[in-house]
Amino acid sequence: MPSIVTHWLGARAIAIAPEQIAIREGLRAGVAVSTVMLVAWHLNMPLMAWSAFAAFWTCLADPGGLLRRRIRALTSFGLAGAFITGTISALAGYSTAAAFVGLGLCVFLCGLARARGAAATQVSVLAAIVAVVAICYPQTPMGAITLAALFSLGVLWAMLICLLAWPVDPSTPQKQACAALFREQASMAFRLLNLPHLQTASLLTQQKELSAWRRDIRRRIEQARSSVEKLSSDAPLSPARTTLLPAVEAADRIFVTLIAFEHAAFSAPLPPQTTRVIRITAAALRRIARDIPPGRHAPDSIGPYIRALSRLGTHPQTLSTRAAAWNAAALTDLQTAWQGKDQSRRGTTPSALATPSQPLSPIFIRHAARLSVAVLAAFGMTLAFHLPYAYWAMMAVVVVTQPGRSTTLSRTIERVAGSVAGGILAAIAGTLCPKWLVLLLIFPLSATTIALRSVNYTLCVTFMTQLFVLVTDLVGSDTGWWLGFARAENNIIGSLVGMAACLLLWPEKSTASLPTLVSRAFLANLRYAALATSGDGTRDETEQARRAAGTTSNKAEILCQQTSLEGLRRSENLKICTEILFHLRQQAGIASTSWLERTTDHTPAPTAQTYQTALRHFSDLLSAPSSTGDHLREMLLFLRRPH
Repeated sequence: MPSIVTHWLGARAIAIAPEQIAIREGLRAGVAVSTVMLVAWHLNMPLMAWSAFAAFWTCLADPGGLLRRRIRALTSFGLAGAFITGTISALAGYSTAAAFVGLGLCVFLCGLARARGAAATQVSVLAAIVAVVAICYPQTPMGAITLAALFSLGVLWAMLICLLAWPVDPSTPQKQACAALFREQASMAFRLLNLPHLQTASLLTQQKELSAWRRDIRRRIEQARSSVEKLSSDAPLSPARTTLLPAVEAADRIFVTLIAFEHAAFSAPLPPQTTRVIRITAAALRRIARDIPPGRHAPDSIGPYIRALSRLGTHPQTLSTRAAAWNAAALTDLQTAWQGKDQSRRGTTPSALATPSQPLSPIFIRHAARLSVAVLAAFGMTLAFHLPYAYWAMMAVVVVTQPGRSTTLSRTIERVAGSVAGGILAAIAGTLCPKWLVLLLIFPLSATTIALRSVNYTLCVTFMTQLFVLVTDLVGSDTGWWLGFARAENNIIGSLVGMAACLLLWPEKSTASLPTLVSRAFLANLRYAALATSGDGTRDETEQARRAAGTTSNKAEILCQQTSLEGLRRSENLKICTEILFHLRQQAGIASTSWLERTTDHTPAPTAQTYQTALRHFSDLLSAPSSTGDHLREMLLFLRRPH
């Protein structure tokens, strides 16, 4: 997918990662689900659809990565799901009151499991989904045991398929993320060659051009680094760590020169020597992006680019020659790491250690209680209004309700959009297609759902909705438009219930306001500028300050976009914050240029004292209670002055 498309979607809060399409995982899921449905169809055993659901959920529960972690996650889900299936279905068959109590307790415990980390969160969400579906299958004790056995059968079959069929490199998602990072950086570099002279353009145009690419690449750098470190937490000496982490670090270092070039391009057209450095750097980035996914990692492949940049770095000192030398050093370190000569990179670092489970804080308790109440409310509504397929509404509640309000809102919108689109498509298929063709559609739908689960949530829900509707169509009496609209209706109800619960039941404390985040970004950028221009800090300290400046600016810009979408465009504070963030991006360009200059002459820049004095002044000013608006105006006046 072209970078311009992903940036256009990202600017509209539509997250999409086309590089994360998991074709092999999708094929495994398609085989696991479709074979079970084929057997159920052949035996004329509608209840065996429960095995198909279990197989599909097991494919969703597969966290990927190292085999030991996958087996642990899938086994935990299988055991928990079988127990929940038998218990909840038996309670539902006994009485409605017992079903309410059992469902509420089960969902509450699943909500608490979020404290044990990302893998446990994924398993616990699916376990809660098992509970809300099982309550709609009331059984006698023996029937509940049969249902649990069918669930276990589906889990075991899916585990055999996932663990034995089509072995997948556990580091494939991390390799794809790193390759996408280098491709985006190469696109940013080539974009600088055609960047028009924007000095006289409007502030809005400059803000859009200056912030979008930097924000996306900074986000990709941090996500790739975190993903690689999590993958290697159980095996710090793994090839993925020794190969991908140096690549991420090299991309982060080259990002300094791209920011400096972008800052120069906004002031005047780039000279020919600078464009040559950009072209060589972009070509090297694209070569690395091609080599990472297949695991070729040939150190000699980047040798010609290193030599070309090194030759350019020996010319009379200008921004382009300093950047050429900087990029050559970053690529040389990457080449050395890939050759296995830099043994220090292979050791265990604190960031590579496994992240321990978080303590059971009130945040998780509130979330578990909120989730439990919301699920019971949705269940009660479906009973009161006699809505069919009540589990679809409760499933929407489980998936939509998140600890954070903003996350819940975005997930609600994505869930509703995907459910409506999927419901309409499933209704068309169920109406026009014969049963045998509907059965054949199970394979591509389940495969596509799993393949797209890390790409875009709305797309995943669209295909998942079609899958569930058509499976229900095959084993139930309702077909066509009625079933598709019932799915969409229940998902809308459940999503709204989850959103209401997040807003009304023990709401989270308000997160940092936009002025607060802008103030943090301002101080972080001042700290980076002071270190970059003065030379007081080590390289690692300056790197950490640069990362902090980028991440805090990203957070403030995202909240600024959300505030604008909420209809507050005319707010005076929003206008001031928007302009401050724009100037901070310019300030980062100046700091990066100064850092490149300091690497050659080691002489503090004349503005170093200005930044240090301003950092002390604004740190004291923002620590004292006063008018936020006055602080923002003073920060803006400081940034408008030439330094």
